[in-house]
Amino acid sequence: MEPIRLSDVLRATGGELLGPAEGNPWIPAVTTDSKDVAPGALFVPIRGKRFDGHMFVEQAFLHGASFSLVSRDADLSRMPRNVIVVRDTKRALGDLARWQRSRFDVPVIGVTGSCGKTTVKEMLRQVLGDGVVVSHASFNNDIGVPLTLLRMDRTTRAAVVEIGTSGPGEIAYLTNIARPTVGVLTTIEEAHLEGLGSVRGVMREKSALLHGLPQDGAAIVNADNYYCREILETLDHGTTITYGTWEDATVFGMDPKPTDQGFEFWLFGKMHVEVPALGMHNVGNALAAVSVALWLGLKPDEIVESLRAYRAPPMRMSREDVGDVVLINDAYNANPGSMDAAIRELALRSCNGRRVAVLGDMLELGEESERLHRQLGRKVANEGVDALWAIGPHAEQVAEEAIGRGLPADRVACHPSVVDAMDTPAFHPAAGDIWLFKASRGMALERLADRVREEAADLDGVRSLSPTARREPRHP
Repeated sequence: MEPIRLSDVLRATGGELLGPAEGNPWIPAVTTDSKDVAPGALFVPIRGKRFDGHMFVEQAFLHGASFSLVSRDADLSRMPRNVIVVRDTKRALGDLARWQRSRFDVPVIGVTGSCGKTTVKEMLRQVLGDGVVVSHASFNNDIGVPLTLLRMDRTTRAAVVEIGTSGPGEIAYLTNIARPTVGVLTTIEEAHLEGLGSVRGVMREKSALLHGLPQDGAAIVNADNYYCREILETLDHGTTITYGTWEDATVFGMDPKPTDQGFEFWLFGKMHVEVPALGMHNVGNALAAVSVALWLGLKPDEIVESLRAYRAPPMRMSREDVGDVVLINDAYNANPGSMDAAIRELALRSCNGRRVAVLGDMLELGEESERLHRQLGRKVANEGVDALWAIGPHAEQVAEEAIGRGLPADRVACHPSVVDAMDTPAFHPAAGDIWLFKASRGMALERLADRVREEAADLDGVRSLSPTARREPRHP
């Protein structure tokens, strides 16, 4: 982070300093974690559903903070000295990040969409190389985006910022803070319906990133997605670049095929591209990264070479070979579109054993939850997956539809929670198997993936992929 003067913090946030600060000191860091405080840092207490960061202001000072923001309605009588009073600490964090962003005349790439944001971001990290600030993990909300921008300093050549949403207006707000010069729209799917209502609501919300670009900005849009193409018709300024697997896209990849470790395609039908990342849906994500890099002036051969060295982040279609068992962990998040893509990838993989789909609930789907989980069950059966282990409150609906579409009942099991599944496992790994783990983040399905990994590591001989003899799996 480029250090900030105290006076600039006060100006950017509209805050009032309580306490005797000497001179106009530099603030070297900003943090929302009272346990991770650099000497002289500014602490920003955030109020959440389960805790209030104001409870930890004193702790932050003990750990080395020099200043802290506090909200006006906090109990100021209990606060240490050198606090900066603002109307709302979370908003003030955004205001400070907006000011920090204004100090740098470098490309800022905003990435949004129902699926693929993190993968595109990580591919851009690989392709753009040193001097690029990138969102940590999935820092894509009104806390994560400001913290990402605040990491910019005089060595920064570009920044890549994930911009997510769960309700109307969030992307417009974050776009106003980040002021991206390039906007990437990956896909529009039925996601966050609890807050956005319908896929049309998702369209309106996601398009805010593109509408917020400057006149000389570039909108980079997935031409293979119907709803993204529809959004293209509403754009009235800047440059529009489309990407996809058809030649009518600005940047296109032809003849995409799976490989042992990922996928390949021919960029513009001429240049061979191979990426070691599972999931044919990631062809589009790679093309998005290529499109950004070309717009920024990188050479095609440099881009292609960088993508060959890409490695998927944890729990993002990450593959692990444990003996003769392949585990695909895609348990970081899930919505109907990403579920379809993951199941399709499982079905495509060559396999000497059986393809096992361990699927947890998709969250935040509101009134559409039952319909979309039943649709998931049908998808599993139609793709030819060999075994289904459904987990969560909607597990019975998924299992019922899979059986109804022809998946044998003895190859289907369901549990109401991950804990219950771990206590009474329905299936055991066998040599030659491929296991897929996919669920929304709130399910923490990786716990079950860890258990299966331990079993696979201890595997001695070939066991049958059948329900455990200790207890029959629960069927609908």
